[in-house]
This record gives sequence, C-alpha cells and structure tokens, in this order.
Amino acid sequence: MLLNGAHEEKIDLGFSGSRLLERLLQNPGEVVTREDLMSYAWADRVVGQGSLNQQIYTLRQVLGDEKSRDIIQTLPRRGYMFNPNYLMMGQSAPIDSDGAPAAAPAGRTLARLLTSKRSVLITLAISLAMLGYYYLSSLPLKMATQHVSAGNSDIMYIHQDQHMLERLIKQTETLHKRIATLSQKPYQLIVGMSAGYYEVLCLQADKGFKSLMFHQKQLDMIADEQLQACLQ
Repeated sequence: MLLNGAHEEKIDLGFSGSRLLERLLQNPGEVVTREDLMSYAWADRVVGQGSLNQQIYTLRQVLGDEKSRDIIQTLPRRGYMFNPNYLMMGQSAPIDSDGAPAAAPAGRTLARLLTSKRSVLITLAISLAMLGYYYLSSLPLKMATQHVSAGNSDIMYIHQDQHMLERLIKQTETLHKRIATLSQKPYQLIVGMSAGYYEVLCLQADKGFKSLMFHQKQLDMIADEQLQACLQ
C-alpha cells in the first residue's frame, strides 16, 4: 500500500515480488546475493537472471527508485541491498472507527519509507502468501476473479482488470488443457499475471503449494516435466 498524503493506492507486487522484497527487508543494510534472492522468491523452481532483474525493476518502480536506485541498491557481482536509511520499523497499528486496533496485515513486515527526493511518505505493507489461498488475501481488494471447475480441475483466475482477466483465461486455455492431460488426480490451481509474467500456483494436498513463473512469451515453451513437477 502506498500513502502519498491523503491519497492511498494498493499495489499488487505478486507472490514472487512480495517474497523478494521480504527477503531484502529481513537484513536491511546487508548484501543479499542473487542466488539467495532467487531461491527465496522462487522456491521449488529454477528461474533465470532475467526474472530477478524484472522483479527488482518492478519494485524500484513502485518505490519511485528506478532512476536513482538509492533504496534498493545494486552491488556489482555481489547482489542487492535495501538501504536502511529509508526504513523505519515499529510503527503503531492503525485504529479503526470503533477505537480498536485494526487487524494486522497478512505480511510480516510493515516498512515506512521516507524518500527525500520526492518528499513523499511511503508506507509499503507487504502481503505475503505462505499458502495458495493466503496469496489471494494478499492481493488488492478490487481484484477480478473467475472460478472454473471442469472434470478433475479447480482453477481460480485472478487479475486486477476484468478485461485482462478474460484475456488471461483465453491465453492460458491451451496450458489448462495440457495440465488436464498430464494430471490423473484432482488438482487446484491459481493462475494470475503480473508485469508480463504468468504465475501458476499448484495447491498441494498437504496445504502447501508449488509454483511456476514464466514470461508471457514463454507460454508455449513450458515443458511437460515442469508442469508435472508443479502438480506433484
């Protein structure tokens, strides 16, 4: 959530973006290697440097840091560091209309960022998904969703825009058919798209989940082995 005076805007970082920012905020002022960030934000799958670069760029855009790069700093050949000078922890919880403390956000971290160049007080509340349905609760309230059940499949499609949601369903129709062919057991999926990347969460029987993230141009390049690994 970004607060600029009285203006409030909810930002969808996506699951991987939220995980990435959480990892940086765990040790502000310390360098986090690229390998560490990728293994934390994209657990149980292998992604390239391009995915990390894209998420870092997206976070910098959200923070107004894409030009100066003062908040999320790049350490050549080492990794990235969250500048502690832009972080103040321990803010009190907001009070709701009846005087009781408001419920804490789903995320573990509430960071208050002060960007002197913009003179804007930015509060970033990170909603992190530890399970598939927690992922849904971390998204903006005005998300468009559509639930589709067919055969042994149960799929929730999500997007910020209703028109784009319909496009998402159409674009991933072939992918859905491939998954249905590969899986002999009932399965549950959450399918979304953020910053040009598809995210597929495969919910597990033990209430955990596995996930896939890939660029929209790679939709037809996903191997059956990758899909099966997500479903298992």
